[in-house]
Amino acid sequence: MDKRANIAGLLSELDELCPLGFAIALHIKYNAPTFLFQTFPEKWTDAYARNGFVIKDPAVHWAFENTGFVRWRDLRHVDKSGVMEQSRDYGLNYGFTASIHNDHSRTLGGFARADRDYLDVEIDEICDKLQQLDVVTAGIQVLSKTDTDALQSMSIRMTHR
Repeated sequence: MDKRANIAGLLSELDELCPLGFAIALHIKYNAPTFLFQTFPEKWTDAYARNGFVIKDPAVHWAFENTGFVRWRDLRHVDKSGVMEQSRDYGLNYGFTASIHNDHSRTLGGFARADRDYLDVEIDEICDKLQQLDVVTAGIQVLSKTDTDALQSMSIRMTHR
């Protein structure tokens, strides 16, 4: 299987496991990801960007300082700016953030659902897929036009579904 198909398959599987969406930043270097995939509700991503929440988000802070995962409910006490409370207004009631750090970069993801907290087994499965995405995209710096267009199309389709 080629890398593009593998990436598409993993993103599709994550989409199924995350009823309210996800945001994945792969191989962050100098605070910019090599790849970014988002499927959170568009109104939330718009509010998040408009309000500069990335700088205030306790889940993002946690992900840059730790590896592994943390449930969002366990970060509410450090949410001084109310980012998590505001996310609930958009249906992001339950979720977790996962972070992978290797010698060269950091990969992180936030995963959400509206109905209940993730079970440990679900978190393990999602973290495994995030790890696979981290591995399959490692070292990709320059993609062919076909691959770039395909990944961009997937990202746009996921962001604006």
